[in-house]
Amino acid sequence: MTPGSEEASWTAMSTPPDPTDTDTPDAAAHDRSTPEMPHTTTPRFRSLRAHPLRTVLAAIVTGAIICGAIVLLTNADSDTGAVARTDIGAEDRGPAKNAFNQSVAGDCLTWPGGNPGRPSEIGCGGEHLFEVTGAIDTSLYPGRQFGKDAPWPGTEQFVTLREQNCPAQVRAYLNGRFDPNGRFSVGMMYPSRTQWDDGERTLRCGLQYADSAGELMPFLGRVADQDQALQWAPGTCIGINRQSRQPTDPVDCAEQHAFQVTGLVDLGTRFGAGGSGRAWPNIARQNTYLAATCPGITNTFLGGRPAFTRTTLNVQWSTVGQVSWLAGTRTAVCYVGLPDKGGFATLVGDAKGAVLINGKVPAPPPAEPPGRLNPTPVPDAPGLAPNPTELPAPVG
Repeated sequence: MTPGSEEASWTAMSTPPDPTDTDTPDAAAHDRSTPEMPHTTTPRFRSLRAHPLRTVLAAIVTGAIICGAIVLLTNADSDTGAVARTDIGAEDRGPAKNAFNQSVAGDCLTWPGGNPGRPSEIGCGGEHLFEVTGAIDTSLYPGRQFGKDAPWPGTEQFVTLREQNCPAQVRAYLNGRFDPNGRFSVGMMYPSRTQWDDGERTLRCGLQYADSAGELMPFLGRVADQDQALQWAPGTCIGINRQSRQPTDPVDCAEQHAFQVTGLVDLGTRFGAGGSGRAWPNIARQNTYLAATCPGITNTFLGGRPAFTRTTLNVQWSTVGQVSWLAGTRTAVCYVGLPDKGGFATLVGDAKGAVLINGKVPAPPPAEPPGRLNPTPVPDAPGLAPNPTELPAPVG
């Protein structure tokens, strides 16, 4: 999507998470700080004290802010998405019925070629770009600001309307179960200048899924019916920003990437499913559980422990913050990557095959000598037994 003329069609607008939705201090620090690897007894099996998936989210939020600020308009040189006019007379002009102004909460909309000016309703089970959470009729506002002859409010005013109305509306639509750290963001669709002049005064708040550049991505199902965590299918590679060394969006594994997903873990099986009322397991408890779970998942994904050892990568995983937990999020992501200068090393290739790390072939550590990891106890001499008594050393 690119910026363009104000004469274009229905416009989609994104919004960052509500700043009032925050985790507890410990959880927030975990979810939003820079990557840091805690030491464990096995240095190659490590978790992230800071959540790198939150870095992906931060990029999405940045893109959303940009999108909201410049107005996402397409077909800049035409008004193909404008409301149709009648041939009867000016007094009969008005907004024609379409999928946008006829939509109600729970409807799912899509449009062709990044052109929100031509929306169509589709069952939420199909791929769609926007789930409507409710309407805002600005014609009901007191005063003349949005009256019959009022000028088009402009992008900044629509941004204000979105921020004032949509987050609360989305939370109510989801019965309070919106995950501000998840993959969905709050958006709004509003009329172009031409549509406004034709009498259209309705806005639509809704839920959408955007990539790190703010581009809307199709998704399946109603948001209320799914886990809102950032998650990808096993085998997915997540791209890397070479300057910041932070993750971006899914890419082909032959391209440069930050990490590769090896599996998903449903924390609900251990700590209580969504809606069970079970208390949030703190980050330490999640790390303990995932430290015992993700290595096995990763070994299976890569074809065994020796295959994983040859990659020289680390096992890492995401965790779920308290606010996200209360919203019903239960999915953690296991993946392989390597820390590098405050971010991630650059990987190229599928970890199941030949992978390069910062352009180099990984050099696995030498094999341990036989018996070194599990030594055979030396037997005591015949007739002797260990003496459990501890005596103090003599004084002087």
